[in-house]
Amino acid sequence: MPTYLKTGIYQPPFSKLEEEAEQAVVYIDENVIQVLNAEDDLVIQFTYEELRGIMAVMAAEQEKSHLYIQARTKLN
Repeated sequence: MPTYLKTGIYQPPFSKLEEEAEQAVVYIDENVIQVLNAEDDLVIQFTYEELRGIMAVMAAEQEKSHLYIQARTKLN
């Protein structure tokens, strides 16, 4: 059964004024995750495999930052 979620305000392409911002709708089913704008136009779509890959890259980036901060503290 699909799920729809209303998310916070976003500003594509992240340069609009706050009063021009839109509220995204996230559609989730067993195959995909989609983000739709206020007019129900598709903004982005991910399969779960794609999303897992993105999350793995994000985790690696956070770990890199964490290790960098830890190394900097040891030098001080």
